[in-house]
Amino acid sequence: MQLNNPHDLFFKEVFGQKEAALGFFRAYLPSEVFALLEPDSLERVNAAFVDQELTEHFSDILYAVSIQGMPAYLYLLFEHKSYVDEQTPLQLLRYMVRIWESHLKEDRTAKRLPVIIPLVLYHGPERWKVGCDFRNLFEVNEVLTRYIPTFAAEIYDLSHLPDEEIRGELLVRASLLVMKYIFDPALIEHLPRILLLWEEVARAKGAKECLEIVIRYLASTLPAENRSDLSRAVVTAIKESEVIMPTIAQKWV
Repeated sequence: MQLNNPHDLFFKEVFGQKEAALGFFRAYLPSEVFALLEPDSLERVNAAFVDQELTEHFSDILYAVSIQGMPAYLYLLFEHKSYVDEQTPLQLLRYMVRIWESHLKEDRTAKRLPVIIPLVLYHGPERWKVGCDFRNLFEVNEVLTRYIPTFAAEIYDLSHLPDEEIRGELLVRASLLVMKYIFDPALIEHLPRILLLWEEVARAKGAKECLEIVIRYLASTLPAENRSDLSRAVVTAIKESEVIMPTIAQKWV
């Protein structure tokens, strides 16, 4: 089955899980920021804020959380395109305004706006060099800076993050490795290692569906000429694994 947007589906199947999202935030938010969160309060908000015409290149997930007893949000934007978009801060601001508007509709007694912590997950081949400070979009006299909204986002450039620096719990690390190499020709040589890591995820979670998620993503994303390489990697992993079943490989074939 060819998925219309396999990147979007994989991102949401993984990071739509509360435990995976919490593991990501724990591993990648600045420690002083994560220390302010109340992890038990984390809840996914069933809403999307990306413009319809941009869904081919962006996916998003919003989590509500309490920070020192006050409502706040963690907004994870996934850029699944092959180039860096310098207008990302403007797009983030647009989505953050929509989140605030949605919050005020839900709580008409609110006197203050909640903090939104924006995080951008990027895995294109081009190195992210533009930063994500909204002020960088302007070139004005210093006297005028008081009129410019100011915020910054946390940027995670997966494609240029060394494997040994990919942190987090097992599911987070396995997912980020797949997302890192999905556009990289080197994916083929890394496939057996990645699949065996996902086998560990399935064993830990007790769910073979974990393996189906990643194999479906790979099968829907890899060019046709690389499908045989995926097949060989799956067969190799099946031989070395106690969990992967041949029926999983048969499904995507």
